[in-house]
Amino acid sequence: MQASLRNTSRVVSLVLLLASGCAGVGSSNGSTATGGTRASGGSTGSGGSTGTGGSTGNGGSTGAGGSGAGLSTGSGGSTGNGGSTGSGGSTGSGGSTGSGGSTGSGGSTGSGGSTGSGGSTGTGGSTGSGGSTGTGGNSGSAGATGKGGTTGTGGAGGVAIGPSHCAARPGMVFCDDFEADVAGAPPAPWTTAAGATTDVTIDGVDPAASGTKSVHVNSDGYDTFLALHDPAVLPVSGGKLYLRFFIRLAKGMSAGHNTFVRGDLYAPPSGTTQNNLLFGEDNYMIMESIQGDGQAAMSNNSYYSDGMMIGVNYPAGVWTCVELLLDHTTPAIDVWVNGTEVPDLHSTKWAIDAYDYLRFGFEQYAGPASELWYDDIAIGTQPIGCN
Repeated sequence: MQASLRNTSRVVSLVLLLASGCAGVGSSNGSTATGGTRASGGSTGSGGSTGTGGSTGNGGSTGAGGSGAGLSTGSGGSTGNGGSTGSGGSTGSGGSTGSGGSTGSGGSTGSGGSTGSGGSTGTGGSTGSGGSTGTGGNSGSAGATGKGGTTGTGGAGGVAIGPSHCAARPGMVFCDDFEADVAGAPPAPWTTAAGATTDVTIDGVDPAASGTKSVHVNSDGYDTFLALHDPAVLPVSGGKLYLRFFIRLAKGMSAGHNTFVRGDLYAPPSGTTQNNLLFGEDNYMIMESIQGDGQAAMSNNSYYSDGMMIGVNYPAGVWTCVELLLDHTTPAIDVWVNGTEVPDLHSTKWAIDAYDYLRFGFEQYAGPASELWYDDIAIGTQPIGCN
């Protein structure tokens, strides 16, 4: 009996010693075998050390060893049950939860930190290079293609801003580039229609078709014209009048019927029919008429049958070169815009007068008022051209 008590005492001492060892590794809660379960909780920290706790599982196997006599002790044996917690030490297999420490491999989730490579998605930030698509914003330079809009100037017939278009050439009897004029009312031989004195002026500020000056027409009514009636120039000899001018509109052409250029007899003989020319706009395109709208044509004469397609017109903001042939002997009318003939404005059906009175500006019948410029107005007996 004494030996049994000594043996029991050793077992208790050994259990206490082992319990104090667990407290050193984990916490005082580890003083219970259930705390060994805590050690698996330790697997959360340095789960590998939980493997050490698994060695406590070995200790638990010692509990199994003690489980024989310990069981005879009764309550101490219940500690043996605690030893059976040693089977809980088989929770040391739970220490294989130390494999869970391989959850430390989960620490390889630190490789997930290689998701930091995902930070290479920061390379996706190289999609910021996609921001180099902002370089595509250099396509904004392509907005410089807006300069191509200056090609629109080219659309004005390749009109060269600079040299005068009044250089001498065969058959030309008159040309005015207005460079010798001062700002204000146009000088002789030009006149302005009544009421247009302050609306038709020499302009040295806005871009000219050549040089630095042009004629500015700011129309606010029916009769706003720069007029030429000079017996030294008109009518031309031979019957063929070539009229060339450059025109620029502040706004696009309108749907209304209005006139930009008129040709008349200054003093028509009494009792005769006057075949006056009206050269202007209608349905957003160039049109012409002789002696009223009964004899008229548009630059697209099929406008009302082909889906209202707009014919040749003057784009806003650019200089356009226009040349007319007014042949009163054949008779014939022909029109060129930027050097290209407009077929629908070619006519040999209408009588034409030997015009000695030409007017340039704006005569308003319908739609809004207009602001426009004229430059390099030329008259000849042979084709003049845009150069």
